[in-house]
Amino acid sequence: MKSLATLYALVALLLAVASQSAWAQQKKIQQREMDSEAIVPLRTHTVYAPYVDSNLQNKFWDFGGDTIIDTTKSIRLTQDRPHEMGWFWSRLPITAESMEIIVELNVDGHSNNLAGDGMAMWLTQERAKPGPVFGSMNYFTGLGIFFDTYPNARHPYHFPRISVMNGNGVEAYENARDGARQEVAGCSIDFRRTKVATRAKFTHIKNVYTSLEIQHDEWDHWDMCFKVDNITLPLNPYLGFTALTGDVSDAHEIGSIQTSNIMFKPKNAEELAAFKAKHFFTPDPSAAGGAGSGFSIGGFFAGLFGFAFTLVKWGLVLAVIAALVLVGLKYQKRQNAKRF
Repeated sequence: MKSLATLYALVALLLAVASQSAWAQQKKIQQREMDSEAIVPLRTHTVYAPYVDSNLQNKFWDFGGDTIIDTTKSIRLTQDRPHEMGWFWSRLPITAESMEIIVELNVDGHSNNLAGDGMAMWLTQERAKPGPVFGSMNYFTGLGIFFDTYPNARHPYHFPRISVMNGNGVEAYENARDGARQEVAGCSIDFRRTKVATRAKFTHIKNVYTSLEIQHDEWDHWDMCFKVDNITLPLNPYLGFTALTGDVSDAHEIGSIQTSNIMFKPKNAEELAAFKAKHFFTPDPSAAGGAGSGFSIGGFFAGLFGFAFTLVKWGLVLAVIAALVLVGLKYQKRQNAKRF
């Protein structure tokens, strides 16, 4: 039995190594896509369960309002109750110029259809100032990404709605119109009561692009919400999350926040323009299959080879695990036979 336990431990180790290898490979792909030197996790702006220390505090994060810290599950900004407001803000500003922020969130409630009001992610000069904009102050300076579940007016799109606004500190968010006129970019995605954990991946490459991807219907399947090149972040912004309920309500929760510094290589004007064009490239329909069409034989075979290599690699890992399990079962069978 001791040998069998050792075998199972070895199998678990192989799976862990394979998982770590896949994660490292994914990061390498990200680095190539972003043309970055490295993607470095920021401990000061990352948080997982249990979220707080033995004194129910976190030296890098602050919280208040109706926020409840459930150390085994989530940061609950609001419960499914009317007229609640909660916030969760970083104590330190983000000094990185380019960054990736992945937040796991959960929006759910007793109602199937009528819910509100929503939650927001902030990258602003101000911090921890409660107010009417999804639980935070109006006239903010910086970026607000709104996960809005309740329409206050008629729109050509449906809700839930994710929208982004670049606040200048002077213009107020138009709550009566759900900020429609001020929306820089947005999308309609049903992030409420999802089958899998909803995750939002925010990426900002300074002077190149800003994007938001959402996982909401299956694991590791990301839908692009927006990708734009006209967003400027304030210098050294604070990272925050807030939520608000009104006459209708929802529970708004955060499962984890992972922030990374993208070490983006400095470029001259020509290199920057070429890199930017690569991310906002529009194929020419009149040149299908030719230069500028976005398709190349070399790229096709390179992608095919990469896919085949991945299949072979994982096939070998699974084969080794299967062989070890088979050896273990035969060994156990022989040991049982010796007893009789």
